[in-house]
Amino acid sequence: MIKGRLHYFDTAKGIGIFLVLLGHLQGTWFFSLSPYILPLCTWIFSFHIPLFFLISGMLIRYKDDPAKDLKTLFLKRFKGIMIPYFWFSFFYLLVVLYSLLTGFIKPQSFFIQVWYVLGMYGMNVLWFLPALFFGEMLFLLLRSRFSDKILPFAILIFTALATLADLFVKKWCPLIPDAFFAVRAEELFTTLLRPVFAAAFITIGYYAFALFRQREKANLVELLTAVALILLNIFVHPYNGGVDFRSLVQNNIALYYLCALSGSFGLILLCKNLPAIRPVTYWGVNSLIVMAVHNNETVLFYGMKLAMYANQFLTRARGYISYLIVVVTISLYVTLMIFLITRFFGFLIGKPSVFDRLFTRKNTEK
Repeated sequence: MIKGRLHYFDTAKGIGIFLVLLGHLQGTWFFSLSPYILPLCTWIFSFHIPLFFLISGMLIRYKDDPAKDLKTLFLKRFKGIMIPYFWFSFFYLLVVLYSLLTGFIKPQSFFIQVWYVLGMYGMNVLWFLPALFFGEMLFLLLRSRFSDKILPFAILIFTALATLADLFVKKWCPLIPDAFFAVRAEELFTTLLRPVFAAAFITIGYYAFALFRQREKANLVELLTAVALILLNIFVHPYNGGVDFRSLVQNNIALYYLCALSGSFGLILLCKNLPAIRPVTYWGVNSLIVMAVHNNETVLFYGMKLAMYANQFLTRARGYISYLIVVVTISLYVTLMIFLITRFFGFLIGKPSVFDRLFTRKNTEK
C-alpha cells in the first residue's frame, strides 16, 4: 500500500476548512447585513463537517489501518488529535479566565467551560476533535471485531440506536425541572452520540474509497459526476433547512445524509480531477490548526474595523468588498498561525518543533 499523500484529500480539506471559516461568520452582526450570508452558511453546514469524517474513513482504507495494531493506532491518534485538543482548550480557558478576573463573566460561566473541556463536549470549535478521535476509535474497534461484510450492518445498527437516543434525549432533557442540569444532561448525551454519527460517515468513506481509482489525468466522467453531485446538494439542501453536526440537528434524516454525501463526494471528486493548489493544500494539511484558531473574535474585530475604514473610499459593492477584507484578514492570521505553530510550537499538535529537531541534531552529533 502506497504511503504517500493524496493531494486531492488535502485540497478537499483545504476548501472544506475554508468553508468552516466562512460558516462561522454568520453569527456576526457585520455579516448578517447581507441577505446572502445565511443561505450560503446553510449550504456550507449541509456537508462541511461530514466531509472531514468521510475523508478520515477514506484515509483509513488507503493506509490500511485496520491491519495495524489497535493500541498503536490509539496512541498515534491520541497524540495527533487529543493532545492538540487539550493544548488549545488550555489556551481557550486562559482567555475565559481573563474574562472572569476582569469581571466580564461570572464564575459559573468559567466552570461550565471547564466542564466542556473535561467532559469532551468541547469549547467552541474544539468539539470536533473528540468527535473525530472517538469516532475513528469506534470504527477501528468495530472493524477489528467484524468482517468487511458485517461491519456496515453493525454501524447501521449503532447509528439507528444513536438516532433514536438523540430523539429521546431532546424530548426528555427539557423535562428536567432544573434548567441548568437539563442543559448539562443534553450536552453529555450529545458528546456520547457524536462519535457514533462520525463513525457512520467514516464507515461510508472507508468503503467508498474503493471507487476512487487512481488516475494521472483528469477524467471527464468523474468531473461531470462531481458537478452533478454538487448541483444535487445545492438544489436539495434548502428543503432540509439549517443543520448542525455539533448539536446533532439533522432535521429530515434522509435529506441530511443525501446532502452530506452528495456535497462531500462531489467536492472530493472535483478536487481529484483538479491540479493541486499550494495555498489550498497548505491549509488542508494543517486543517486541524485552522479549525482551532480561526474563530478569533479579536482578529474578527480588527478585520471589521479595517473593512469599515475602507468603506469610506468605496462607492460600489462596498458590502461585498468589506466582507472580502474581513475574510482576507482572518485568512492571513490563520496562515501566520499555521507557520508559527508548525515551525516553532509543534508540540501543540503532537509534532516536533524546530527546537526539538535542533536538540536531536546536537545529541546525534555528540
